[in-house]
This record gives sequence, C-alpha cells and structure tokens, in this order.
Amino acid sequence: MPTNDFDAIPVISLAGLEGTREAIDAVTANIVEACETAGFFYCVDHGVSLARIEAVFAAARWFFGRPQAQRDALAVATSPNFRGYVPIGITGPDVPRRLLEAFQIMLDLGPDDPDVRAGNIMYGANRWPPDAPEFRSAMEGYFADMTALSLRLLRAFARGLGLADNYFEAFFRKPLTQLRLLHYPPQPPDAEAQGVETHTDTGAFTILLQDQVGGLEVRNRAGRWIEARPIPGSFVINIADMMQRWTDRRFVSTPHRVANRTGQDRFSVPFFANPDYDAIITPLARGSSAGRFEPLACGPYVEAAYRAAWPRATG
Repeated sequence: MPTNDFDAIPVISLAGLEGTREAIDAVTANIVEACETAGFFYCVDHGVSLARIEAVFAAARWFFGRPQAQRDALAVATSPNFRGYVPIGITGPDVPRRLLEAFQIMLDLGPDDPDVRAGNIMYGANRWPPDAPEFRSAMEGYFADMTALSLRLLRAFARGLGLADNYFEAFFRKPLTQLRLLHYPPQPPDAEAQGVETHTDTGAFTILLQDQVGGLEVRNRAGRWIEARPIPGSFVINIADMMQRWTDRRFVSTPHRVANRTGQDRFSVPFFANPDYDAIITPLARGSSAGRFEPLACGPYVEAAYRAAWPRATG
C-alpha cells in the first residue's frame, strides 16, 4: 500500500490507455496510487493538441485584455446561472477576496431543454462577448476536448478501483462541468496577498492547464508545500471533495493554493468535472465497511457552493 504522503507530484503518461490490457492496467495502477497519495498528478501524452491549448490561452489573453467595461458587461452577477465574468475582488459569505479574475462557461443548453424550462439555475445558456466568434470557438473546442479527456480519466479511475470501466459514466450524462479562464495579475515578490487561498475543490476532479509562470502549490500530509511547477504540454489533475467522498477517502482531496509573486501575468484554465445535477454520490464500500459518508445529492451540493462563491441575478 502506498504511504499517505508525498514529496513530489507524479507525472503519468496516458499513452498506455490506448494500448494492450496490460498497458492500460499499468497506467490505471499509477493513477490510483497518485490519487491515494498526492491527490494530484501531471498527465502527459493526453491527446489534446498543442493548437487547442494555444488557442485557449490566446482566448484568455484576448478576453482579459479587453476594456474593463466590456468585461463587466458579462458580469456573473447579472447571470441567472453562474456564467460570465468574475471580477477581481468578488467574494461570497465564506470566500475571501481573491487576486484573480475569471470567465466561466458550463454545458450550453437552450430554452427548450427540460431542465432549463423547469427553472434549474445550474443549467442554461453560456454568455459570450459580442462579435467574437474566434473566442467562442476556442472555448467550445477546448470544452469538448476536456469533456472527452474527463471521460477517459473516469474510465481509468473506475478500472483502477476494480469497477466496470463505464461505472462513472452514468453520473456524467448531463454534467455540471465548468470551464474557467483565470487571470492572476502580477504581484511583487514580497506581496502577502494570494491569488487563491488554501482550499480544496468542490466537485469530482479538476483538469488544470497552467502557463509557464507558476505559482500553484500543494500541501502534503506533513504540512509542507510542494510546488507544482509547470511542465510544458501537461495537465495537472487533482481529486476534489466529491470524489474523495465517493471513494470513501481512498482518493484524497488535497489542499492547494496559488500566489503570483513573479511580476508577470499568470493565466490558467481549470476544467471542473462535476457530475449531473440529479446524481446521487453513494460512497463505495471498502471491504466490510459501510462507508464513512452518507449518500450526497450532487446538484444541491454544487449549487450551494456556487451560491456562496458568486452573486447571481434573481430576476
């Protein structure tokens, strides 16, 4: 059994997931070990093209370079369903001021969708800057690639846990996944402010694309901060609270933080893989154990987290 601590974040090639049964089992074993110890790993050989990655970074630089008034016109506070622009300093009841700004989208659904018609605020249409088709295309293309990658990872998680490969897919048919563009303005080296405070993520897991500026740190069990240095062409995968609960703490949701004290602008693109609104997360029993968590209704849990983090339109 792996020890419940780590001093480095493992790097795992996903190339074997397209190989023989033995190759697939070897990759999934590496993934499970990383999820049990660090709760974080880099993935390489993931199949997402460099062109797609460059396009979404270009989209982030373009959007955050627009005049503030144009960004504010898409403010999440005027959205009925948590889509749009999050300005620097926005905060909720339990969320401290963060030195970052964001633009976020989710699954794009029109007014004829039954959940939209029923008034479920977690479903709806995305919001876009006017007359910016390349920006929208870059984000939608990246969202599609991240959705496909998230399903590959879910199959690897399931296989590594001894479940049917498609076990988790039934919970991700109409997922509450969210894609965010993040911009951390430069801070001086002696700045005390953080881009994001120490936290764990809410959903199942996160796929993070980070630029070469750095600033992400992960806390190990001994309380030491491990730097997640950028590796070109990689994604950083981290287990979030819901997957920790789902696996009855076999996979760990590890605290992490971001500070940008480099004097440079930092851009990152997290994709938060959250199950369907109506998914019920029942912990997987371990041996004779009945589990340490009660079943969890995904939708209200994620909705409560979003309401706490961001204001929204009520009309």
